[in-house]
Amino acid sequence: MAYSETINVTKVTQPTGVKMRKQKYLKNCLAIVSTAACSVAVAEATVDYQISDGGLGTFSGSIDGQAINNALAGGIKLTEVGTTVSGTPASYVTICTDVEGTLYLGQTYTYNTPVTFSSSQSTGIDPTWGADNGPGASHIDTATAASALQNAAYLFNHYGTSGGALTGSSGVSGSTDQLEALQLAVWVALYDTTASGAISLAGGRFSIVQSSVDSTVWNDVTTWLNNLDGNYGYAGDLFVPTTGAPDNQNADGQLPQELLYGATPVPEASTFLAGAALVLPLAVGIFRGVRRKQTV
Repeated sequence: MAYSETINVTKVTQPTGVKMRKQKYLKNCLAIVSTAACSVAVAEATVDYQISDGGLGTFSGSIDGQAINNALAGGIKLTEVGTTVSGTPASYVTICTDVEGTLYLGQTYTYNTPVTFSSSQSTGIDPTWGADNGPGASHIDTATAASALQNAAYLFNHYGTSGGALTGSSGVSGSTDQLEALQLAVWVALYDTTASGAISLAGGRFSIVQSSVDSTVWNDVTTWLNNLDGNYGYAGDLFVPTTGAPDNQNADGQLPQELLYGATPVPEASTFLAGAALVLPLAVGIFRGVRRKQTV
């Protein structure tokens, strides 16, 4: 995979008093959490999260030909503030997706409680996901955007804990290099997934300057992106930022990013059928046993 351009990532400006790197940081926020927690989310409710450093590195690259230099990428920590909302995590570390949205470290944003992938019908806030949905596209290819989200969900689920399978309920974890690699791989998947579900590694919308990242980050990104096909059937949810401007809008006029909350594989139908075939005879056997005992 030959990346030679810069990555276009939404930059988040660090407000005064926040002890972070003094630079803008353009973050797309796709936050990924366990589906179990998402399933009990209350529809139409909102939750407030403060954004902080959950393990951020730096990189350079581009998106749709626009250069990004020395931007932050990696783990984003969400901390719930104000009224506790049932079914949402009090604290969670995640990664982002909407490259051209804006987050400010130390600032609080309001999100709707999670909605499922299918019901949200999201194709990305800014820019649209999918290799064929870049500037100049005649229409939004929703199927490609959905495949891109599936590839991102796969990466999050398989490499979310120290470069291995996601465990626990507090989000992604690991070294800063591992979290940076996960974020960068997810961005590639979201913007360079083609109509076939495969990743376009040559001349894609999103690129990374190899020399801008540590060799371990580069190696993880290139390895994790191998053989993705966009056809995983993952279930999950998205935090969608509220549109109550100006209360939930940055000084630059942009809304915060969408957060992916939950990504777990859905068993195939054949798996369910096999399970039913095993359970049914057992249930019938128990019923017959009870009947036999009653007639004695």
